[in-house]
Amino acid sequence: MQAHPQVVEVQVGGCRVLRNVCSGDDAAALARKQRAADAGAIEAIVAALQAHPQEAGVHEQGCRALCNVCFGTEAAGGARKQRAAAAGAIEAIVAALQAHPQVVEVQVGGCRVLRNVCCGTEAAGGARKQRVADAGAIEAIVAALQAHPQEAGVQEQGCRALRNVCSGDDAAGLARRQRAAAAGAIEAIVATVRAHPQEAGVQEHGCQALRTVCCGTDAAGSARKQRAAAAGAIEAAAAAMQAHPQVAGVQGQGQRLRDLLA
Repeated sequence: MQAHPQVVEVQVGGCRVLRNVCSGDDAAALARKQRAADAGAIEAIVAALQAHPQEAGVHEQGCRALCNVCFGTEAAGGARKQRAAAAGAIEAIVAALQAHPQVVEVQVGGCRVLRNVCCGTEAAGGARKQRVADAGAIEAIVAALQAHPQEAGVQEQGCRALRNVCSGDDAAGLARRQRAAAAGAIEAIVATVRAHPQEAGVQEHGCQALRTVCCGTDAAGSARKQRAAAAGAIEAAAAAMQAHPQVAGVQGQGQRLRDLLA
């Protein structure tokens, strides 16, 4: 990848191999992820995204590879996320979402990477969330939800990404929630939950994303709750719980959302 930066096929193939080698979450897989990072894979993938902004194949495989390399909740996983941010991954991923709005695979992969990079409650994690928002990710994610209403993969990953980007109890976190609401996130998420009643993942993460966006004890938070209720969020949560009585995640997130909006 480093030797042939302008050859699209090499970049696509290289990203695909890194994606496959770095899949998994057991100890051996985590070691492979770290070895890939140590070899410069994160920087090489980001360079591919930046060098080929109009090549959807590069962006699809690059997003998938970045997601796998950066996955991990241990300290090394956090360091890989931070390394990706330092390499410019956040801005590159948002640019990919904006450049290929109709390519489902890019939208799914981009949302998945943003969700991954925004994991973490430490100071560095909070800074990554804000950097993601500053790059225009919130609006790009909402646009993905609106553009692909029948694509469950886009909807689930979009909801999960919004939840992570908008989390945080500080002033910056509250501002991100308000920015999401201004972009139409509340209505888009309610539409998602309604459109995919049999998709447990969409139901669970849609309810969780709504709860995150609507949290807040100030006047703006109250307005977001009212907006969600007006959009039909309470009924959507109840329907989700009725459709998935045995799925603990749906039951828990649905009830928490109903309690918040009551």
